[in-house]
Amino acid sequence: MSESTSSAIEPDEDILANPKRYAIAQFKTRPLTKKQQKFVQLYVYNDLTNTECAHRAGYAHPAQVASMLLNDPQYAHIQEKIRELQEGEQKKFEITYEKVARDLLEIRNAAMEDGSYGAAVTAEMGRAKLAGLLVDKKEIKHGRIDQMDKAEVEARLQALIDNNQLAPHLYEQVAQAEDYEDAEYEEIEDLPDD
Repeated sequence: MSESTSSAIEPDEDILANPKRYAIAQFKTRPLTKKQQKFVQLYVYNDLTNTECAHRAGYAHPAQVASMLLNDPQYAHIQEKIRELQEGEQKKFEITYEKVARDLLEIRNAAMEDGSYGAAVTAEMGRAKLAGLLVDKKEIKHGRIDQMDKAEVEARLQALIDNNQLAPHLYEQVAQAEDYEDAEYEEIEDLPDD
């Protein structure tokens, strides 16, 4: 079976959605230039932006070149090399459910043998969380003043003042100001109509 028939395009497939999959075979097997090798190494092994990788690799227009190297089907060989190296890095530091569960079990067992029950409990709790048996549940409440009516706001403020003994003379001033406002309203109501 030839390369073209093995990767036949289904009628409902959108080749524009994944152009790398349909890249021309000749582009997938080309060797990397020295600049391309430098770009790939910087991209995979350093915490740099795409543009910075292209710049350090020696490209004149790093932003455009980085975009082309990472997305254009013409550079499928570079994208394939990056994928290969990234998979190798991931396997090197592979974190799987089974590995984490096994490591926590070993830690728990070693802690139990040493009599470090606190560490053993912590490791066992980690295994339970990993299995989904324990879930950290936190509830954060946000009391917003704009959701309270005037009476609730006044009651809350009064409670804060009373509980924390905040400015007892301030309460008296507020009460006097309210009395003064009431007196003003009364005077306005007593004015004769024109």
